[in-house]
Amino acid sequence: MGWLARFFKGVGYLFPALDIGTSSLKLVQSERKGSNFKVKVHGIYEYKEQVFAGSEIIDEFELVHSIRELYEQLKIKDKQVTIHVPLHACFYSVISIPSGKDPESAVIDYMKSLISAEEFRQVKIDYRILPVAVEKGTIDIAIAAVKQEFLDKRINLLRQAGLEPTVIDIEPAAINNQFYLNNPDLTPVPVCLIDIGATYTKIVISFGGYPYITRNIEYGGISLTEQIQKELMLSFEDAERLKKGEPVKEMDQSSIDSIVDDFFKKIVTEALWTVENFKDRFNLEVESVYLYGGSAKLPDAAKRVERFSGKPTYLGSPLSFSGIVDSEEFAVAAGLSIRYKGDGNAKV
Repeated sequence: MGWLARFFKGVGYLFPALDIGTSSLKLVQSERKGSNFKVKVHGIYEYKEQVFAGSEIIDEFELVHSIRELYEQLKIKDKQVTIHVPLHACFYSVISIPSGKDPESAVIDYMKSLISAEEFRQVKIDYRILPVAVEKGTIDIAIAAVKQEFLDKRINLLRQAGLEPTVIDIEPAAINNQFYLNNPDLTPVPVCLIDIGATYTKIVISFGGYPYITRNIEYGGISLTEQIQKELMLSFEDAERLKKGEPVKEMDQSSIDSIVDDFFKKIVTEALWTVENFKDRFNLEVESVYLYGGSAKLPDAAKRVERFSGKPTYLGSPLSFSGIVDSEEFAVAAGLSIRYKGDGNAKV
């Protein structure tokens, strides 16, 4: 498997799991209690200065400083860390092949059909044969790929902060894994997981315990704040407060209802397109939607998505496996936190 963290839950010591977001850092460290997991420590750190512009790091010094600050606040001494490759920086897909075909050659042929020979030499490709297959007589294979340059830069960044990335997962796998950790009874039915971050919205269609289709949109909470700022002629700070439900200059939530509706309509449109893609490829219906990310905390977020999608929609609770509520923004960190030390299939 190489660098791709495997989906199966392992045993042993669990590293701190660090989610490097575009507006904040989230960290979760879990521990095993018998056959269950329990959160040992978790926390969030909002950047004091702008660190990212889109997907690009524009202030590496501030990011390194923020990581050190979070570790100090949470009193974490571990130097080894679990991290992820963001969906916007990786490729992920599931292909189905006849059961008699060689999986490795199928993966290579598939990737070479998508990228040039030059790009093929620059990416690190990993795959896993899934234990389930949607159609009889076939094998489903999960494929992940990331540019080696991205891995090198991210590892170097963490080393500047005094940390050693030892386990690396991909973002859709982390979102997927925390869902099934908290909802094992939903393994037999396809679900749509939507993580609305500050800059990006990630859509993952999962089934049978694995992510099958993913979609990344450069549209998130900051986009909504900027639209409120523009339409109501507010400062960015006031627009952010109003977005979160706080009254600003005699304006309340009703002042931005139509703006927030438009925001969720756009996300739902992208999600439904992804759902239809899944149905066309695998002939399965997605039953329900689960929301994650900071914007899932917006007033009536689940109700809006349910109204526009026509599907039952719920707020995700990534840390509910440990009895912690109101944790929507910890989806990636929670999924990373169940990766384990000594996992030979998940090493840098």
